[in-house]
Amino acid sequence: MDTAGLEARARALAAAGGRRILGIAGAPGAGKSTLAAELVRALGPGLAVVVPMDGFHLAQAELERLGRADRKGAPDTFDAAGYVALLARLRERAAAAVYAPTFDRALEEPVAGSIRVGPHVPLVITEGNYLLHGAGAWAGV
Repeated sequence: MDTAGLEARARALAAAGGRRILGIAGAPGAGKSTLAAELVRALGPGLAVVVPMDGFHLAQAELERLGRADRKGAPDTFDAAGYVALLARLRERAAAAVYAPTFDRALEEPVAGSIRVGPHVPLVITEGNYLLHGAGAWAGV
């Protein structure tokens, strides 16, 4: 599907009523974040927000405690259950804003409460490597 087709599909999701979640999955460096940001820009203010999976990386201190620091980025180094819970909460489109974490590349750490999803935003675009991973808590995505 071309970019115009993706934009049209995202616009239709935003106009469908309620809140919709659009997932973009792909390998590292495939352009998921760039595509998600471009869709938000194309749709215009207030229609969409990006909530990336990367905000659910476990903190470096926790990875070291678990003995998994050398595996950072593997499926078991994320809070997959937390990500699934946030997606469920976002799907409900509550009366108040919902805050989501992001991942700060300069710090190489997740940062809580960095992304505001206002109650009237109809489309949440989420992107990440493991959106289609069917094992464990990831199956809930």
